[in-house]
Amino acid sequence: MPRKLAHLAVLLPIMLCCSALAHAETAAALRLDPNANILAPHIWFIEDAGNDLHIADILEDNQRSTSQLQWQKNTWPQINFGFSEKAYWLKTSIINPHPANEEWVLEIAYPLLDRVEIYAVNEAQQVVGFYHAGDKAIGKEKQIAHPNIAFPVQFPHQEQYTLYIHVKSEGSTQVPLTIWSWSDFISNSIIHFLFQGFFYGMVLIMALYNFVVWLIVRQRVYLSYVAYILFLTLFQISLHGLGMLYVWKEYTWLNEYITTISLILLLASISFFIRDFFDIKKYSPNLSRLVLCSFYWYLLLSIVFIFIPYSISIRIGAFFAWTQILLIIYITLYMLNRGHPSSRYFAVAWAVFLIGALLLALNKFAFLPITLASEYGLQIGAGLEIMFLSLALADRMANTQREKISAQARSLDLAHQVTQEREKLYRAEMENLKIAREHNEVLEKTVDDRTKELSEALEELSNAHEKLKNISVTDALTKIHNRYFFDQHWRSEFKRAHRHKMSIALIILDIDHFKKVNDNFGHPAGDLCLQKVAQSIRIQANRESDLVCRLGGEEFAVILPGTDEMGAYEVAEKIRHTIEKRHISWEGKTIKITVSIGISAMTPRKSDEKMRNIMFNQADQALYQAKGNGRNRTVIFESNVT
Repeated sequence: MPRKLAHLAVLLPIMLCCSALAHAETAAALRLDPNANILAPHIWFIEDAGNDLHIADILEDNQRSTSQLQWQKNTWPQINFGFSEKAYWLKTSIINPHPANEEWVLEIAYPLLDRVEIYAVNEAQQVVGFYHAGDKAIGKEKQIAHPNIAFPVQFPHQEQYTLYIHVKSEGSTQVPLTIWSWSDFISNSIIHFLFQGFFYGMVLIMALYNFVVWLIVRQRVYLSYVAYILFLTLFQISLHGLGMLYVWKEYTWLNEYITTISLILLLASISFFIRDFFDIKKYSPNLSRLVLCSFYWYLLLSIVFIFIPYSISIRIGAFFAWTQILLIIYITLYMLNRGHPSSRYFAVAWAVFLIGALLLALNKFAFLPITLASEYGLQIGAGLEIMFLSLALADRMANTQREKISAQARSLDLAHQVTQEREKLYRAEMENLKIAREHNEVLEKTVDDRTKELSEALEELSNAHEKLKNISVTDALTKIHNRYFFDQHWRSEFKRAHRHKMSIALIILDIDHFKKVNDNFGHPAGDLCLQKVAQSIRIQANRESDLVCRLGGEEFAVILPGTDEMGAYEVAEKIRHTIEKRHISWEGKTIKITVSIGISAMTPRKSDEKMRNIMFNQADQALYQAKGNGRNRTVIFESNVT
């Protein structure tokens, strides 16, 4: 037993040392070969879910005999956490074996990270360097003018440093870390800028070319294609950091909106372009409505994205990018099946583009590692797609031209046939002309007779129509205009007063105690009273423009165009006095009647039905006030009339 304890005492320290060595980090030795200093294989990381872990906490943890932080070894070719709202800490150890090269460049080849903090810690656990960046930093604050996040760093010969990197982003959290020598960094940047310059130069030339074509042919498909190219360009420069570096470098707040809004407007322009390119409405009206609805939906989302966080809008944008891809695939297959003449070019164009978009989407969601194909696949695919779409548009134009030529040929054939038919018709007309001349006199006489008969019939019809018209607008008892005539002309006179900004007056009068007349003398006597009242009104309202109407029962109305309150009052009083002085004889008895009158006058501010009804109701209220005040009087509407 003592011997076993002794062996255990010897083996235990050895086992602890082996365990410590198994979790120890191997420092990455910097090399001068291009692409040799990709740091992903040497990265350890931990999640900082609460975003409350600081460099001091990490350094303090390093002093403990047992680390409390659960660092994990990265196994991906590049660091990619996908869409995550968490913050992350990364660390790696660096040693520089090159005595003549102590200045290096640390590059993070993903410019859309919101915040990046890098701490360089020496072997004594002291922070000897601090760097910070992110897409909210103003362009002039960058230490190196480059689309990606890049810092100049120094690593003295044979000294080991640990880099602690804190990253936080509302979008895709990718940290493709590379350390370059200055010469390799410059060479790689030149290649990068040459590629970008070639790509953007090509797409802008294509946009300008298609815009010129649109100016010539005025077909909307070319303008929608230009919009698609421009929004694709805007999305690309926001994705690769060129916009932040060159276009809106002084307006960092735009970084939160440009990527998602340009993506959703890109989807909108694609919808509009596809609808015009295939002329989908001719093939499937329902599918055309679906594409048009998607266009308006994307426009609405572009406005909504202004008011919601980037972390939400980028996920929504990515989701609808996938749905748009599926819709494009369906439309392409549908048009191939229907035999659309340009569908093959379109299918090839979108196939290469969708492959590039698929690689980018899988990369952003962390299903694929960060590679040249996944990072630049969208640009390569877009460049090829633009080329093939231009061929498709050229083919579409050629097909249109061929159809036009074919239509012209058919038109010429048809014109030739028409000419032959005209010649046959001419010969037939010449043959019939002789017969026509022989019957011309008989025909002329017949026409004259029929014309005379028709004229007489038309005259009779006109007289009957005029008589019927008068009957339809004339009250049969009083021989003045009826309620139908009043409704029509009240509307037209009111509108004319509004149009000419002149006053118009309305008089409504009612026979006092008319029911007693009917009860005491009988309805024939009442009819006679109505006739006498109508005659009295027409005597006083005698201008050509004055309109006298019976509204119904014992109620009458007078429309006085161009008349103010006082003018209407004078006319109303003359009517009232005339009726009051009139004695109506009936079967040896004398009937005396009086009337109550209400007046409303105004210069209409509006000519709508509501204003007409207001004026009519005002006159009606004044009439009822006249009756309430004892009858046989005239009242002008005032605001206190209720």
